[in-house]
Amino acid sequence: MRIAVTGSSGKLGKVAMAALRDAGHRVTGFDIISSVYGDDTVRLDCADFGAVIGVLSGVDTAARRFDAVLHLAGIPKPGATTDEAAFRINIMGTYNVFSAAARLGIGRVVWASSETILGLPFAEPPRFAPIDETHPLLPNWSYALGKRMGETMADEFARWHAGLAIVSLRFSNVYAAEDYADLAQIQADPAGRKWNLWSYIDAQDAAEACRCALEAATTGHEAMIIAAAENLMGRPSRDLMAQHFPGVPLAESLTGEASLLSSALAGERIGYVPRVSWRERL
Repeated sequence: MRIAVTGSSGKLGKVAMAALRDAGHRVTGFDIISSVYGDDTVRLDCADFGAVIGVLSGVDTAARRFDAVLHLAGIPKPGATTDEAAFRINIMGTYNVFSAAARLGIGRVVWASSETILGLPFAEPPRFAPIDETHPLLPNWSYALGKRMGETMADEFARWHAGLAIVSLRFSNVYAAEDYADLAQIQADPAGRKWNLWSYIDAQDAAEACRCALEAATTGHEAMIIAAAENLMGRPSRDLMAQHFPGVPLAESLTGEASLLSSALAGERIGYVPRVSWRERL
């Protein structure tokens, strides 16, 4: 496929570009900051609708038509800028990509939603664990609210345009290779990490989830959690929950250090299988 990747110079974008190329796709990167791929990356501000429709139509790039868009651009995490800026930039960028894809007849958009819409930070206990897609959506800050609204937009764009499939990937905290340097300090203080139930996703696995979603045959809009197979702490998940969230119902199937964010639906719908463990990165 010819695939446009927004946010191609970011932590996940760089790894996703490589994974898609390794899979044989023809990939063009778009980013608002300096390119890491030289001539293969086009400068783009996704908050500018005219610019988005221009590049996705092929007017401003060597590509004549894109088959799919991987939308990773935007403010990547809470606290990276003001609440207002994060909300505005992420909402407008997501709207512009969905709208341009629909207008141009691009059949598939995969984009970075977030675990934050599930209730993070968990100042209040989750309703149950492991959390799956049946858990209530409880955005607790402006960043998460923007992601929730992005998924609502995905529902409506997919309903309005029968030929448009959208996949929202609710990524857990993405870890690149350099992020593991602080892991010993994190593991020494489980209370400091309970805000996302000690979950994470290695950038390599996150990139593979992007590839799987782009290659899948889903229709309409689907949203799914993307997390690693195990927790980040190296401790039994039941013990972590008993200490920090006593009384939360736990699935009988929960064993060992299994992640408290379930990626089972992603496995069923797009064939995503988490393979990278934090232990391999140390």
